[in-house]
Amino acid sequence: MEAERQDNEGYRRFREAMHEGKLTPGMVVTQNELCDLLGISLSPLRETLVLLEEFGLVEIKPRTGIRIVYPEVAFIRENYQFRIMMEVFAMRAFAEVVKPEWLTDMRKRHEDCRALLIADTPFEEARAVVVALDRQFHRNIVQSLDNRAILATHARVQDNLNMARRVHQSGFIRSQLISTMDEHLRVLESLEKRDTDGAIANLEAHFRASTHRTFAAG
Repeated sequence: MEAERQDNEGYRRFREAMHEGKLTPGMVVTQNELCDLLGISLSPLRETLVLLEEFGLVEIKPRTGIRIVYPEVAFIRENYQFRIMMEVFAMRAFAEVVKPEWLTDMRKRHEDCRALLIADTPFEEARAVVVALDRQFHRNIVQSLDNRAILATHARVQDNLNMARRVHQSGFIRSQLISTMDEHLRVLESLEKRDTDGAIANLEAHFRASTHRTFAAG
């Protein structure tokens, strides 16, 4: 199962090292260097490398070492396409079962986040709230499928796209985060109207805008 494979300790440590900047896209390391960096021995590292190579996160170069994949345009496009496919599929189920309480809570939290961004709230404080809400918003949609394998794959794809943003964006700006909140609110409005097609159309528009933002600030 996808979820069980992503429980691999080496995989988790690799993701943490990427997030912390100990490993960076395009970097080349030896097996011994990667063992030291991840704090694991050679045997579990080899198992982890099989997984990382399959997930498209590393390239094994026999005479040079292990190259951390750099998120080129194709990498970003493929991950966005995969994420859109999963979330559009999930949205058809989610729109039928979403509870009014969830919609009310999400609308309030999005409006509160928007207000934080417009006000003089310290940017990093507001950004942290928005990023957490964004992740929960999309995760809740996929959770409606009650499928651990799809949920784990969705989380991996989100991690890939977050890595791409860190590479290509010089940083978030308030207007981008406000746009994200506005796009989510349009999805919520369609869900409140029980307009499944409208919710899907607004979700797809959100992803198109998000793809553009990934490159626009780079």
